[in-house]
Amino acid sequence: MEGASDRRGRLAEGNAAFRKATDPALIATLSKGQHPSFAILTCSDSRVVPEKLFNLSFGDAFVVRVVGNSAADQSVLGSLEYAVDHLHVRELLVLGHTGCGAVRLATEGANPGNLGPVVRDLERAKSKVPIESENDPDAIAESNVRLQLRLLEDNSYVIRAAVDKGQLMLHGAMYDVRTGAVKFI
Repeated sequence: MEGASDRRGRLAEGNAAFRKATDPALIATLSKGQHPSFAILTCSDSRVVPEKLFNLSFGDAFVVRVVGNSAADQSVLGSLEYAVDHLHVRELLVLGHTGCGAVRLATEGANPGNLGPVVRDLERAKSKVPIESENDPDAIAESNVRLQLRLLEDNSYVIRAAVDKGQLMLHGAMYDVRTGAVKFI
């Protein structure tokens, strides 16, 4: 079994490889400030890495990752508002995925602990799914993407105002962990 120092060593080796492979001029440019084109709200799932899924480079996206791609927490919503109001992103994507563990947690009725607000969002998303799909976790995950898009506008004056002024486009998508394909919804 891999020990803590082995795991830390793996991270240190990875950073050394990154520094060797990355143009120092790019790092120097990015150190002066960020100007991302996109904000992406996605799940913390380790299989969902937007920068890789969309072949993005450093500085292209302001990514907020949280279990269930939920903006139920004020700090998540505030982070997205920061991207819109201060970084002037023009596109905001809510990216869900198949095989989501948060959906499984919500549908199994387990104690959500500190994930209560996320589970409540997922229960609301489930209530919007057609009856024939109410036990389909991927249908619930997609419904949650739609719910989060609506909640972003409903709960954030900053986001709603940017959309109303034509300064921001909201998009939803689902990533299929089995195929690697992203479907925009």
